[in-house]
Amino acid sequence: MKKMLLLGGTGFIGREVVRVAQEAGWHVGALSRSDVGDVLLRGLGATPVRGDAAEPWGWVEEARGAAVMIDLVQPPLPARLGRAEIRAVSRLRQVVTRRWLEALAGLPPAEQPRLLSVSGVDDLEPDGEGRVSHRSALRARPVGFGHIGIPVRRLVEASGFGATYVHLGTVYGPGKGFADHLLPALAERKQPIMGSGANRLPLVHVSDAAMALVHLAGLDAAVVVGRTFVVSDGAGTTQRELFENAAGLLGAKPPRRIPRWLASLIAGRILVEVMARDVDVDPSALMESGFALRFPTHREGMAATVRELGDLLRKSPRHAKQL
Repeated sequence: MKKMLLLGGTGFIGREVVRVAQEAGWHVGALSRSDVGDVLLRGLGATPVRGDAAEPWGWVEEARGAAVMIDLVQPPLPARLGRAEIRAVSRLRQVVTRRWLEALAGLPPAEQPRLLSVSGVDDLEPDGEGRVSHRSALRARPVGFGHIGIPVRRLVEASGFGATYVHLGTVYGPGKGFADHLLPALAERKQPIMGSGANRLPLVHVSDAAMALVHLAGLDAAVVVGRTFVVSDGAGTTQRELFENAAGLLGAKPPRRIPRWLASLIAGRILVEVMARDVDVDPSALMESGFALRFPTHREGMAATVRELGDLLRKSPRHAKQL
C-alpha cells in the first residue's frame, strides 16, 4: 500500500484529502497537534502523527519511505487581513517551510518523499488576456495570498526536492469557513458583493480540490515532478453569480453591493484582492492528465454544499456553527 504523509490534514481541504486518499487505497499519515485532531483523523481512517509542522524533527521519520508528502499547512488568519497582517503570516509560513525542508534533507535521498506543494492561483502572473495556467510564471509583485505562496514556492524550488506545484482556485464547499461565516452571512444579507461583482473567480469545490491532489499524488513522478498544475473548474463564474446563487439556495434576498474601497476598510485589502480580482483560469494540464471534475460549475457545487449542510442554514443561520 502506498504511503502518504499529509501536513494540514485536520483542515478544511486536508480532511477531504484524507477521505479521498483512503478510498483510493493510500495509507495516510497526517500531522495532528491535539487529542481532538487524533480522534478526527482516526475517524476518517488516517493514522495520526503527533507533531507540529513547525517542529519537524519530532515527526520527520514518518516521512521516510513515503511516496508523497502533501503540504497543506495554513497559518491562522486574522479576521481583517491587510498588508501588515499578510506579511506577518507569510514570515511564519516561510519559517515553517524552511524547517521541514531542512528536516527532510536529513533523510537519505532514496527515502525522501515526493512533494506536492499546494498554494493558490494568486501566485501566478496572468498573460496578456488575463489568464493563468500551468504555463504562467510567478507574479513579480504579489497580490492576495500570493504574499504567502510565492516565497514558499521559491523555497521549495531552491531546495532541490522533487516537487509538483499545485495552485488551487478559491475553494468552497461544506467546511468551517462556509458553515460558520459565508453562508450564514449571505442568509442574513451581511455578506456584500465587493465592487461590481463582475469579476471572474477561479472556483473549485473542496471535493474536486481533494480529488485532484490525490490524482496527482498517484501519477508517475516522471509525469509530474517540476510541473505546475492549476486546479479550478475554469467556468468563469463571477463573484455576483456565486453570491446571488448561494443566497437564492438559502431563500435569502440577493446580497447588497459595496465599493471596493469600503470593503477594504472593513475586511482588509488582501481579502478584497482575493474576492474582487478578475481571474480567468486554464486548468487544461490537469484535465489532460486524466482528471475529471465532480462539480463542473458553482451551480452544482453550491447546491450540493447547501444540501450537505442541511436545512439548519435556511431556517436558522445563527445556529450554523452547530453543523
